[in-house]
Amino acid sequence: MSEDISSSIKMPLSGWSGYIEEPSEIRLINKESIQRLITNSNEKFIARGHGCSFGDQAILNSGIVLDTNNLKEIKWINDEIISVESGVELRELLSELLPRNKTLVGIPGGLQITIGGAISNNIHGKDHWKNGNFSENIVSITFIDQEGKKHKVSKQDEIFKYLIGGMGLFGLIISAELKTYDIKSPWIRENTIRLNSKYDFEEFFTSVKNSKLDIDYAVAWLDFSNKRHLGRGIALTGKFIDGKKITKNYVEEKTKFNKYVFNYFHHNYFWTIARPFYKRPVLNSLNLMKYKLTKQVSSSDIFYTDYMWIDNKLIPEYRKIYKPKNFVEVQPLIPIDDGYEKFFELLDYLKFNRLEPLFPSVKIHKEHESLWTFAGNGLSICIDIPVARKNFTNTINELYEFLIDINSRVYLAKDSTLDKKLTNKLAPGFNELIEKSNELNFNHKFCSNMVNRLKD
Repeated sequence: MSEDISSSIKMPLSGWSGYIEEPSEIRLINKESIQRLITNSNEKFIARGHGCSFGDQAILNSGIVLDTNNLKEIKWINDEIISVESGVELRELLSELLPRNKTLVGIPGGLQITIGGAISNNIHGKDHWKNGNFSENIVSITFIDQEGKKHKVSKQDEIFKYLIGGMGLFGLIISAELKTYDIKSPWIRENTIRLNSKYDFEEFFTSVKNSKLDIDYAVAWLDFSNKRHLGRGIALTGKFIDGKKITKNYVEEKTKFNKYVFNYFHHNYFWTIARPFYKRPVLNSLNLMKYKLTKQVSSSDIFYTDYMWIDNKLIPEYRKIYKPKNFVEVQPLIPIDDGYEKFFELLDYLKFNRLEPLFPSVKIHKEHESLWTFAGNGLSICIDIPVARKNFTNTINELYEFLIDINSRVYLAKDSTLDKKLTNKLAPGFNELIEKSNELNFNHKFCSNMVNRLKD
């Protein structure tokens, strides 16, 4: 690889939701020359992989965005530990892991997420109540600090915990050593259970939380078609089972980007045609149909990726239904220490204010030791809000006030609209990260538009 770093390109960058778009100077980096760039420059920096964060987490219009997509090396250290550079996508890593009957914990719903982004946001998946965040995989991290010096750190080093979930504030992550986990095979037994009432909903998630079910993954879809029945829906659990051996090529085929919605309609055409039908009566009818057509209990054996990434399999690029103005997503975590009442209050609020999610999936979480990691004893749900919605700004602000009232927090990796006045209430621990960055003399060398938007 060349010692020279690529020249910068000025171009507009946006997050996955498309709501925020800002002109940025972006450079494709390599590990041989990045230290020299950081050492010799007075610019501010932020790393960017595939831009899978929803907002401005990997955008910087007052510095240089470092594109990590050249950092692609994957190397096995031993049978358990794998070294992965920060630009490696999740789908690329799975091509190495699954043929060996191995996986990671805390894997989210995006196949193009890079390992650097996974660490910086300390992401989570459908196994959070059981396995916690992505940080549970991390053995060590190699990063470059504000002076251009390279370090390899592990749990005994103080900065280790700040790099994880640190939103890129503490340096440029070059690579990480990850602990892998043995599975029977990359085949999943998916059990579908129809939840017919609030009682069924509570019973299901209580059983998951208390480990009464022999499962590896759990998620629930909610039916918002009728206010009287909020809480009913469909639970989808997954458990690894014995299955046939697969090859790397098989995984690559299963994880490649699917251009066709329902494997038939090209996503560009489908979402353009579907856009005029994106209306509450249509969504309610589809919700009701989905609920009614689901058997009370059913089971099927499917490949790992078909359970974990149903969006990629059936409805790729669903964000295009919100074009041209795009959307924002708010993912709150509602505490259930005292029961499920606050969560049902949120469902009532969403229905009353016509904020029913397009894909209303619910996950259960557990506590995490850090303040700034999205975790806690509670339930999360993703709320997509079209920017074209009438009184969009007021809608967002009122939702935030409601979330504060029910003691929620929001996921910063999805955030596009939070402001500094609400940061301590809805993103506790974020300002602690800023303070720690100053204490360690990083002096905002690594920064982003999101940091500038939220910090005191």
